[in-house]
Amino acid sequence: MNVVTLHFPSVFETAFGNMENTAKDLLNGIKVKKDNAWYMVGNLARHNGINPSRVTNATPAEEDFDILFRAALVNLAPRLQQPITVTIGFPFSTYHAFKQMAEQYLSKRHFMVEYDSHTFNVKGQVKREVFDIEKFEVIPEIVGGIIGLKHIVTNPVPQNFMVLSFGFGTLEGIMVSDASLVHRTAFSTHGLRYAIHNLTQELNKKYYLELKNEHQLDDVFMKGSIFANRRRVDITETRKELLQQYYQKVVSPSMRAYFTDRDLELCEKIYILGGGAHYAELVQLVEDEFKDLMPIEVVAQPERVASVGYLYNSLRLSDNYPNRCAGIDLGNAFSALSFFSENVTNLDFKA
Repeated sequence: MNVVTLHFPSVFETAFGNMENTAKDLLNGIKVKKDNAWYMVGNLARHNGINPSRVTNATPAEEDFDILFRAALVNLAPRLQQPITVTIGFPFSTYHAFKQMAEQYLSKRHFMVEYDSHTFNVKGQVKREVFDIEKFEVIPEIVGGIIGLKHIVTNPVPQNFMVLSFGFGTLEGIMVSDASLVHRTAFSTHGLRYAIHNLTQELNKKYYLELKNEHQLDDVFMKGSIFANRRRVDITETRKELLQQYYQKVVSPSMRAYFTDRDLELCEKIYILGGGAHYAELVQLVEDEFKDLMPIEVVAQPERVASVGYLYNSLRLSDNYPNRCAGIDLGNAFSALSFFSENVTNLDFKA
């Protein structure tokens, strides 16, 4: 596949003081300016900040979206020709509310982004990059995921299948038929944030969490351990229990509410996308429920699938100018930026 995807944590914090030589490269040393303030973004904020965070499911009118979008553009600057074509998306739960705001934001078309390269270069400087967005589209995140999986999976995709996308803020599901999306089956509900909130409640019974926010506790949840009272505490068993509770209380009831027996009869496979697909315990729970009905497949690098789908949608919009295309997924946990490697031509779009 001729697609490159970059990731950075979707967190930021106001930057103060000297931050020279605190990162190895631009992706890990993102420092951008908005209005009169500088912000550390991504790994730079996670490693150097005190309370790096963002608003979950922020609207395009909030600074959280603007700062992360600027950080994305800075990293895409050396990799794309201009003017660029961009696709972004939102979960079904926020898509209709946010779509018009996002289109208004992107319709400015001309973006000037100021960033500081001192963070990763001893001879760095404050730089300004100008971006021209020629074409753009805002689509549902699950649609981006479906487009992405059709370009990522190596085996033929069946005519009828289901998709589950496990994100930090939102879990989404839908059935896809040989004709189109089956909108009757589309649902959005609580993402892994549900389990992380319950983890916080459990840990607070025994440990002082040093005012960790939910994004920092998401890191704890992924690692399976936390340092408390100067020692490492293993939470893998607690995580397993919380994921099981999350599946029983949220995931399974949602699927039962939206997927009928007729749907199950027609479908040939369930594809699992999103960062939550990395939790083997969660995938196992899906397999246990559907083992007698259909196979389960975790799409390779599941956290990048939506951004890859956005990228191919941009290719469709651009009239096949791949070197001008980007797919930007400003996720609640991580942001993913997908683009085509150099000298790519004549790519096919799979709807």
